[in-house]
Amino acid sequence: MKVSKKFIAVLAIVTCLILALALVNDMKVEINVEGEGVGNLISMFGGSDNSSQKAPLNVAETTAPVVQTPVIQAPADNAEAQQTTAAPSVSNTSLPSTNEEIIKKYTELVDKFKIEKPAYKKKEFQALPEEYRNFGTAVNVILNLASGYMTTEEDCEELVRAKGSSEEILYDMPIHGVEKGCVLTDYNAVSWAKCEDIGNGNCKISFSLKEEVNAEPTPAETLVPVSAHGAVMQPVKRSDITTEVDKITSSVRGLSLNQFDLTYRDCVFECVYNSQTNQVSSITHHVVIDIAADIKLFTSNINGTARLLNEMLIYDITW
Repeated sequence: MKVSKKFIAVLAIVTCLILALALVNDMKVEINVEGEGVGNLISMFGGSDNSSQKAPLNVAETTAPVVQTPVIQAPADNAEAQQTTAAPSVSNTSLPSTNEEIIKKYTELVDKFKIEKPAYKKKEFQALPEEYRNFGTAVNVILNLASGYMTTEEDCEELVRAKGSSEEILYDMPIHGVEKGCVLTDYNAVSWAKCEDIGNGNCKISFSLKEEVNAEPTPAETLVPVSAHGAVMQPVKRSDITTEVDKITSSVRGLSLNQFDLTYRDCVFECVYNSQTNQVSSITHHVVIDIAADIKLFTSNINGTARLLNEMLIYDITW
């Protein structure tokens, strides 16, 4: 399984939520780490990575830098800069206008990108806004530790892909593993959509989908969507998170996970393209995931939430 940055970020947040909730309700939670790979996550909280030992957790000893929520901006689109002469404006009558027309146009454009494989650059990074954490100060300190498992905008690596990068483009751009960039056909799932003439022969498509809980990725084998967001982007596979979280909860005495949900809301998908060539010059996914955890600590049921922002930017596309 290819592990995405978004998967790592969601797993880190869910783990932090579970242990943080336990900590603020029982300041002496004992951890007995079992299973390969669990120790790395438990060690964030001062727990032992030796299955023969137990270590109490102490919030007072857990410190982390305050995470500043970045102002997320895509790199300036260079489509206009590449024009040597002014191109005519696009007639409004030729622009797609309905939700169905806009999604079909977006599908045509991103499929062309994946099939023809131009050169491009990519960035992907995350943020954990403090204003969307439904906890007190102690838990915020612990949730800051989850940021260590994310890629910030400042530290984000710029991936440079050469023309014809077959393997990379299949996984840099959803749908993963296939030459399809969108398989959405349920147009009722669209919250809003628009296509604008931005000058010099270029147009910009933007759209958002209705809120969706526990969206799943589209299977590459069938290309039959099982969720709306999974038809456009690559949601985190919930069962993969559950497998890892089970390792965590089984290592903490008296702790179990009742439920966790990943709610995709207000995600915005954008692409800029040339109306004459149908070649995209940028693709951007602004993804918002609200993460809620409901845990049981001995006989107490506790819940909390946090929000993850994930930005995927594909730009400087050269055909």
